[in-house]
Formats: sequence, structure tokens, C-alpha cells
Amino acid sequence: MTASTIAPNPITWLAHLWRFSRPHTIIGTSLSVWALGTMALALDPHWLTLAQGLGFMGTWLACLAGNLYIVGLNQLTDIEIDRINKPYLPLASGAFTLSQGRWIVVVAGVGAIALSLLLGPWLVATVIGSLLLGTCYSLPPIRLKRWPLLAAACILVVRGVVINGDSHCTLAKR
Repeated sequence: MTASTIAPNPITWLAHLWRFSRPHTIIGTSLSVWALGTMALALDPHWLTLAQGLGFMGTWLACLAGNLYIVGLNQLTDIEIDRINKPYLPLASGAFTLSQGRWIVVVAGVGAIALSLLLGPWLVATVIGSLLLGTCYSLPPIRLKRWPLLAAACILVVRGVVINGDSHCTLAKR
């Protein structure tokens, strides 16, 4: 491993982080949050105050951080198989060290929880529920991804029930 692999320039590091974040999941998370925000705005055009706008952006960042935690944790547990199936991923390719991957996952998880604590109980429940399911998906002894039906159910619950359940509760309060 070269010094440039361990500490690349910031642009290269961000490119690795982008691949580590699994862009298709970032897009899905962003579409969910932005669609729900748009629905709230459609129900109440006066909803978007500066404080609400900042809260919305914080919600989006908390969800992105939670997403990074989940996909990063999954990669940490699959380095060997990813070297075969997804050699372009930063951990599998050696662009990130195991230690760097762990730090990114820890910072993302703590950041997601910290931001959600600032923004309200429904977001806290959503973020913690998503992080717990993501952890159960990847880590032993549960490791839900071992079973295709449970893996699919886990993804469905996070994307469909947890996120939309939170939005229903949030919008119902208006």
C-alpha cells in the first residue's frame, strides 16, 4: 500500500468516499427525503420557514449519514467477497484501509444519531430503527443477509415502513 493510497489528496479521498457510500443508495435516500418534504410543502405551502428549511436539510444529512453507516458496515463485513464481486469498492480495492472504513462508519453512525437528536423524536426513532436494522443485516450473530427473504424484508422495512411510517407521523401532526 502506498502513501497516496492511505492519505490521498482530498479530491481522490472524496471520490473514494462517494464509491464507499454506494451512490444508488444515496440517490434512493435523497429521493425519499425530498419527496416527503415536497409532500409536506404541498399540504401546507406556508410550511417552509427558515427554521423548517434548516430542519429539513438536517433531516436529509442525518438520513445520508445513516445510509453511509449501513452501507459502510456492510462493506466492512464483506471485504473478501467484495474483492471478487465488487473489486472497485474502496475497502476491496485497498483505496481505504480497514481502519479508515471503521472510522467512516463510526462517524457516520454517531453523526446520524446526533443530528436526529437535535431534530425531533420521530427522526430519532427513524434513524435508530434504520441503524439497528442495518446492523442486524450485516453483523453476526444475526446477519440477516445470510437469508435472501430476510435480507429483502430488512431492506423493505427500512425503505418502506420505517421511513414512510416516520413521514406519516410527521405529516399527521400538521
